[in-house]
Amino acid sequence: MDDDRLLERTRCLLTDYLMFCRREPGDPEPPPTSVEAALLRSVAEQVQQRYHFFFSSFLGYQGNRVELMTQMADTILSDGQSFSWGRLVLLLAFAGTILSQRQRNSEKDKIQVDRDCQLIVGLLCNRLLGQHGSWLKAHDGWDGFCSFFVSPLPLNFWRRLLIKTFLSCFIAMAVLMIWKRF
Repeated sequence: MDDDRLLERTRCLLTDYLMFCRREPGDPEPPPTSVEAALLRSVAEQVQQRYHFFFSSFLGYQGNRVELMTQMADTILSDGQSFSWGRLVLLLAFAGTILSQRQRNSEKDKIQVDRDCQLIVGLLCNRLLGQHGSWLKAHDGWDGFCSFFVSPLPLNFWRRLLIKTFLSCFIAMAVLMIWKRF
């Protein structure tokens, strides 16, 4: 897969998922734009449900979403940790959570959420393709993502993978929060 095609698919996938997440209550659910978009929505929702206690504290986040996402991306995508599809889904589920809306917003707030959505798409595209582009290519890009999550691996495998990924990111986020307070 060439770089331009991977960038195009990544940008489309991230835009689809984050625009889906940033809907306001009562807005109709837009259909996914691709197979990988449908799969990402499903897998991310499973992660959000499984770790509801963590994600619920960021629902309807009103602070600087781009700064928070930058910190989370720095934590999850750091070079010292091995990259995986699980880390990627966790990062995208987090991005979707901070963009999700609990209530209808004013026109000004809608514009801000849309702006943040596009900035986060750009941030994640740059980080994923810049730091982990070779990993994505080696793992067959978004086709590999689909193969990985559709292939029937034992349930215990998924639980262990998600628990390890979640715990390492939770610890990193706790350290960031403590560091920020001092």
